[in-house]
Amino acid sequence: MKKRNIIIDCDPGIDDIVALCFAIANEDKLNILGITTVAGNQSIEKVTKNALGLMSFLHKDIKVAKGAKGPLVREKRPASNVHGENGVGDYELPEAAELYSNNAITFLRDTIMSADDKVTLVPVGPLTNIALLLKTFPEVIEKIELLSIMGGSTNGGNCTPTAEFNVWADPEAARIVFDSKLPIVMSGLNVTHCTGLYRDDVDKLLKSDGKVSHMCGEILDFYFRGDHVKSGKFTPIHDACSIMYLVHPELYQYKHMDVKVDCSAELNRGNTACDVREWIDYDESYPKILTSIDQDKFTEILLNGLYKLDTIVK
Repeated sequence: MKKRNIIIDCDPGIDDIVALCFAIANEDKLNILGITTVAGNQSIEKVTKNALGLMSFLHKDIKVAKGAKGPLVREKRPASNVHGENGVGDYELPEAAELYSNNAITFLRDTIMSADDKVTLVPVGPLTNIALLLKTFPEVIEKIELLSIMGGSTNGGNCTPTAEFNVWADPEAARIVFDSKLPIVMSGLNVTHCTGLYRDDVDKLLKSDGKVSHMCGEILDFYFRGDHVKSGKFTPIHDACSIMYLVHPELYQYKHMDVKVDCSAELNRGNTACDVREWIDYDESYPKILTSIDQDKFTEILLNGLYKLDTIVK
């Protein structure tokens, strides 16, 4: 089967690190053309360092390009309470690999336009880089196959009652992306809250002798200190959902919906207003909103991917 060309746009971030590991574990299906970083979970300097540090840790030479240092309009507000001061639960990744580019937008343009086939973008942080790309270099649109986005929600938020963090962090960028009419798959909180690992799973990772699985156990252990973890027993791995969809779409149920992003400055800032009315049928030109997931299979496949990397990375 032909590999899918992808570029992962991220803000590592604990769940970003796990998602990147899972993507690399599936390089038999995914041709990872590069990684771009965006300020979100932490500052652009910290998240870029984390992406580069992970490449060093995994001995991978995937190109990393540094992106936007803040939202298009808003003030930057990192999620230190969830991801820690360094963005990866205080875990110390090795000395950072060499940065390929200081300009993620031109890197995205050049990589997409020079690819031998269409490219899927996987934005799992604020959508600032993607919005800038679409507005600055609209010629890339014809070569983008899909946007597999982690962001938004059909039924409430995590950083506010109505908004998910990635969209809330830069709603203007999110509106540009959702209004682009590009093919979009949205992994929102309504599904990602069921995509994750149990306390027992993380304990097993912590006890593992494998380099990758043990590292993931250490950074995920940090999550269980936060109030976002359900009764201390289960933690979502939000960003892995957008990668999982690309390699195992059969795990998901979905519905095409219209999505409007609220850019107001009040309570509903960042709300993704999804038209969930059952009697309204939208065609395939509208975003594909993931609505449910085979949770047990997700957990099994994710863990197997991390353990698979242990056999490759020493």
